[in-house]
Amino acid sequence: MTATVEVQVRQGWTGELWKDIQPIYDAILRHPFIEGLATGELSVDRFVHFISQDTHYLHEYTRGILALGAKAPNRAAALLLTNHAAAAANAETGLHAALLTDLGRDAEELQSINARPTTYAYTSFIVSTVLGGDFAEGLASIIPCFWIYAEVGKHLKAIGSANPIYQRWIDSYGGEDYLREVDLALALTDSVGESLSKDAEARARAHFRTAARYEWMFWDAAYRLEEWPI
Repeated sequence: MTATVEVQVRQGWTGELWKDIQPIYDAILRHPFIEGLATGELSVDRFVHFISQDTHYLHEYTRGILALGAKAPNRAAALLLTNHAAAAANAETGLHAALLTDLGRDAEELQSINARPTTYAYTSFIVSTVLGGDFAEGLASIIPCFWIYAEVGKHLKAIGSANPIYQRWIDSYGGEDYLREVDLALALTDSVGESLSKDAEARARAHFRTAARYEWMFWDAAYRLEEWPI
């Protein structure tokens, strides 16, 4: 399966950041988890594993965004981050439970599956970066999730899924409301990048790459039905 939607080439700092992770994004699109969403052949167990880990992830991701909002350079940035945190929390409590119900599974299953190694590592990275770094570093650690999900959503929406439940998940991230929210976040990221020193920009860029790697690892962990090894 090949990509049918090209990622829009952006100017500014975000354009430079995306160049660094283009190979990672390409690998995500080629991953059998993503391909299985489109063909509908992804096993229900793998999708449930993904949703369960995304529930744990979004809980910590929301905490990280709210903490980052407290460091925001202005009211508009704080409001944007607060709104995104609320949207992430709604996905955790609403969309995930509905998807499991539609799959004929008990929504309580989401809470019975503990956070697995990749989820724990990724969320720990985000929270520690937000709390221990400056605003640009924290922003760079959360933007890849936001942005990559939008691009994957557009890619999958253009293809369509043979599974209507998987299509519902795709539509939530490939929809216009979510994409507008991402555009606002990317505009904020560009404005932050304009004033960074060389050293500060290098630190933030490294966090951006790390978060993008974790995105690939997150899909891969779900496909492998990752467990704690001991």
